[in-house]
Amino acid sequence: MYNFKSLRCYNCKSVILNLPEAEISKLNGLNFQCECCGHQNLLTEFKFHEGTNNDPLLNILNFESLSSC
Repeated sequence: MYNFKSLRCYNCKSVILNLPEAEISKLNGLNFQCECCGHQNLLTEFKFHEGTNNDPLLNILNFESLSSC
């Protein structure tokens, strides 16, 4: 079956993504903004790190905006 993994904000530790590892690997390198604290999180492999990109076209505000495409 699927092996789900929860990814947490590097700053406040709230859950940003909870997806199968195969799906998370497809999102590698994208920035996610935490809805709780507002910090940018850069997805590197299977972990979030502090994001530095301020280009709004490359940032994903939340998973719902990604799934609505």
